[in-house]
Amino acid sequence: MVDLHWKLNMPNSDMPSKAPKLSHSEKSSPRTCLPSLPLPSITNDISAAAPPLCLAYDHYLRLPELRKLWNSREFPNWNNESILKPALHALEITFRFLSTVLSDPRPYANHREWNRIIESIATRQIEIIAMLCEDEENNPETRGTTPTAYLSSGNSNIRSYSETSLLPRLATWYKSKDVAQRILLSVECQMMRCTYTLGLGEPNLAGKPTLRYDDVCKPNEIHALKTTPYDDRIENYENHAVHATHQIVESWIHASRKLLERIGESINGRRFEKAAEDCYTVERIWKLLTEVEDVHLMMDPGDFLKLKNQLSMKSSCYETASFCMRSKELVEVTKMCRDLRHRVPEILDVEVDPKGGPRIQEAAMKLYVMEKISGFEKVHLLQAMQGIEVAMKRFFYAYKQVLAVVMGSSEANGNRVGLSCDGGDSLTHMFLEPTYFPSLDAAKTFLGYFWDNDNKWV
Repeated sequence: MVDLHWKLNMPNSDMPSKAPKLSHSEKSSPRTCLPSLPLPSITNDISAAAPPLCLAYDHYLRLPELRKLWNSREFPNWNNESILKPALHALEITFRFLSTVLSDPRPYANHREWNRIIESIATRQIEIIAMLCEDEENNPETRGTTPTAYLSSGNSNIRSYSETSLLPRLATWYKSKDVAQRILLSVECQMMRCTYTLGLGEPNLAGKPTLRYDDVCKPNEIHALKTTPYDDRIENYENHAVHATHQIVESWIHASRKLLERIGESINGRRFEKAAEDCYTVERIWKLLTEVEDVHLMMDPGDFLKLKNQLSMKSSCYETASFCMRSKELVEVTKMCRDLRHRVPEILDVEVDPKGGPRIQEAAMKLYVMEKISGFEKVHLLQAMQGIEVAMKRFFYAYKQVLAVVMGSSEANGNRVGLSCDGGDSLTHMFLEPTYFPSLDAAKTFLGYFWDNDNKWV
């Protein structure tokens, strides 16, 4: 989500060059009225960019059409549909992205490295999809609800392998054959622990049932959204890369939101092990988003900066929000991840001390030492929630660095989201703010002292 255009914020000529100093008499006299100084605009919360900017972002990526596909329900009895559908959409967009890169006519493009990075992104996505499928089949409440087809099925209307996905066709094209074949082998390996496979043309050596990929993903409808509203007036090959990259990111953000909603339901139902599984999946999605954003480092500097000017997606001179904050769903998912901290007392079965006492800290210490055998699922959940925090902060930090490298630190600093150290923007504040779980952090700190001093649990 690298910003496509912004203006440098010029300092106001009326602003004093130095901050006003207080004299000794001003400090000592309580009746002296101090001049009102504007407080820095630092907040503990994040918010989306201005509505017109968010609307332009949605329009460029054709998100209204994508959201319609994400939210469509074709299989009411399949609980995982709302999560797996956007994940499969992101995977199919990746196949389209690979085809675009392989068709790139620019002689100066680094085709070899492009192939490697997109293959890596596809493999990461397949790994997460396999985790979702495996967790679903291990749950007795959802086992067997996935729409699958058997190889021996005599119904001609149900195909056991996809006929509309791009991956099988890429496996036959001389330019993409080696990359596509490795991706198919990744599908075979990652789906090994699941009772069915994706049906993209992988070997399927075990002869397992295959997901009705075409009915779930509907690749033709996904590929119909490959064009941008500006294709008729922009001739820039990086336009396709930017468009595909952000569509992949938005698809996985939507899947994360559905997972976070399910995590809340699992915690309410005291299904802590299930909540931990979904938390670890969300953590991996944040890591995937970090890798997808690194794709911008491969884009040609001249072509990308030209595209930024061609699209003319300008911020106002007062707009200091980073470009990623134009994704309203990213902001919402970020808040949902941070709000997981409010579920810690419920998990530990303890009420928050209104006087600020160490109730939660003590309960966590007892769980880690005395009750971890009977309450291991709680330990797993707390670890997974802290893993989400680490992965999310790492995403925003990596995004900040990618922004400076791709745009140039000077221009990035003009919007206060570059390499400045003042921490005045929301992006910088995201990874500089203290831990979301101070009680868990304190519990581990005291446990470290406890074991270092060879104490005994009282």
